[in-house]
Amino acid sequence: MSDPILDWFRKMEYSTDYLAMEALHSGMAYMIWARNAYVGIWMLAEQGFLISRYKMDTTPRLALELHWDNGEPLGTAKPLHLLERCPMKLPEYSAKEVAGQEKQALCTWLDALETKHPPYPGAETPAMRRDGAIRWQQRQTEKRQIPPSLRRCPVWQLEAGDAKKSR
Repeated sequence: MSDPILDWFRKMEYSTDYLAMEALHSGMAYMIWARNAYVGIWMLAEQGFLISRYKMDTTPRLALELHWDNGEPLGTAKPLHLLERCPMKLPEYSAKEVAGQEKQALCTWLDALETKHPPYPGAETPAMRRDGAIRWQQRQTEKRQIPPSLRRCPVWQLEAGDAKKSR
């Protein structure tokens, strides 16, 4: 029995059916197949897509996924089709120039666009990635709350303790 989501993912991994860099327009949002998002804004100067990424935090941050044609290991995004023009003013050269409220507004817009245009039915949404970040934070908090007496000791401490006992 095949899994349609896994089948799509595997197909995309080896697919050459994606838009070349020359066909992309700066400031336009595209459906992409990438590591951390399915929607990105093409940044010509950086040869990559500006994405909203949740990584170990419930607040998204802007990140860059480089076009697949940049080659391994840098290229991580395959643009599939054009979605729409980004309504916000973007920096001409670097995504790092976006700051403060503009950064949050871009992330919010990208998340809404990705939710509106999933690459396939049942695709992981930005809300699901945010929930994953929340669960990760909770696990980290739980790890810190274990009393010191119940925490696992590193091997070198156990060995050092055994050496003292044998003396």
